[in-house]
Amino acid sequence: MREIQLQLSQTQKVRLQKALEHLESLSSKVNSDASVTIADSIPVNHEDGVLKGHGTAVLEGEVVATLCGVVERVNKLVYVRTLRSRYKPEVGDIVIGRVIEVAQKRWRLDINYSQNAYLMLSAMNMPDGVQ
Repeated sequence: MREIQLQLSQTQKVRLQKALEHLESLSSKVNSDASVTIADSIPVNHEDGVLKGHGTAVLEGEVVATLCGVVERVNKLVYVRTLRSRYKPEVGDIVIGRVIEVAQKRWRLDINYSQNAYLMLSAMNMPDGVQ
């Protein structure tokens, strides 16, 4: 590939260098985190309070994938989204849902499954003891 020579000011050179570094960091992060197979290590950078979600486990102090798929992160939750099968929640899983209906004693949640989930308000510790 032929290099292009441009006359750039010092400010333009600094901006270009920062943009290239940012692009390289994004591409290396995407390549390392994007897809995993079973027993691949998932880098969490020793973050405090990382929640291990569906498709992950701790093995010898490292977070590893238990499924093949794509690593997804939502705040401190790290999980593996499989490419071909739909997620089926199980007892003990940490799930994230969007409230789609507020009823008198429960919330109906969309958890990206074929059925909606229900969260009973009696199971929640609301501020100031409100129920």
